[in-house]
Amino acid sequence: MDAGMKDIWLYVQHRDGAVEEPTYGLTAEARRLRASLGGGGLVTAVVLGNGPVAGLEEMGFHGADRVLVVDDERLAERCRGDVFARALAGLAERHGPACVLMAQTAETLDLGARSAALLETAFISRVMDLQVDEDGVLHAHRPVANGYLFERLRCTDPKAPIIAFLPAVLAESVPEGETRAEVLAESMGAVSLDGGARVLRVEEADPGELDIEEADIVVCGGRGVGRDADFDIIHRLARAIDGSVAGTRPIIDWQTLPYERQIGQTGKTVMPRLIVNCGISGANEYTAGMEKAQVNIAVNTDPRARIFRFADLGVVADIHRLLPHLCERLEALRGHEPPAAGKD
Repeated sequence: MDAGMKDIWLYVQHRDGAVEEPTYGLTAEARRLRASLGGGGLVTAVVLGNGPVAGLEEMGFHGADRVLVVDDERLAERCRGDVFARALAGLAERHGPACVLMAQTAETLDLGARSAALLETAFISRVMDLQVDEDGVLHAHRPVANGYLFERLRCTDPKAPIIAFLPAVLAESVPEGETRAEVLAESMGAVSLDGGARVLRVEEADPGELDIEEADIVVCGGRGVGRDADFDIIHRLARAIDGSVAGTRPIIDWQTLPYERQIGQTGKTVMPRLIVNCGISGANEYTAGMEKAQVNIAVNTDPRARIFRFADLGVVADIHRLLPHLCERLEALRGHEPPAAGKD
């Protein structure tokens, strides 16, 4: 990595005109990396999209020096990863950053890989830690073998690598000052919409089928819920609050849910606005994957369960006595009929 006095870039993820929380965590990583490289250059946030995004100047409170904004109608469709990649790659070619940091999501996995291919540079995903040695060589640490092992990658390519951090390792960013970031408008350049893909229509995903890493609301069941038909109450609660269903490792081992719905060190890391933990004791393997949820609700029969340490609201109760009544109230408020027995 050819650092010199180059800027450290971070990619701003935003939805409905607001910056998403993991972006702020990237600013701390960018500042730490800049210090390791000698303190030169600026921490620069990059925004791609169409339409206003609130709070960009306030990113300076979290440590960003400036914000580069590409606002173009060609970026109106977030599903066009090919177009976004060409816009990001073109911007990077013009400015030559030292590296580009992202918070890993389904969107940035696609964008990072495409952009790296266009820039002919490295794309490193699932990064947990980033260090620079005395020779200025970048070392990225990431889990392998379902989290049982870790590998260290040396990035010796002089071109700017693209680094995707696991959201769970990004520290919560607290505003530290009142210095506003400089916001600069950038041109997208001559990026064509022509290519191998066409958007025919965009369909909103059913909340219950949404990837748990992308969901705003997650309902997670553990060993205390039980398997098979006993787990139907978790599906029912998720439908009532437009949540996505997840499980702990025992639930996946019982094949009540598929592996892609497991939360924890050997599963996925989630950062929803709300997570409801049902029948979960709160072992480290699980809480490592959900402790950064914005609001955490836990229901367990054991008042001493570790999960209550993470809960904003804790309820000591039997899942199968409490949740049916809760679901009935929620369904009545929304005008929904409860499902037939045995269906989820």
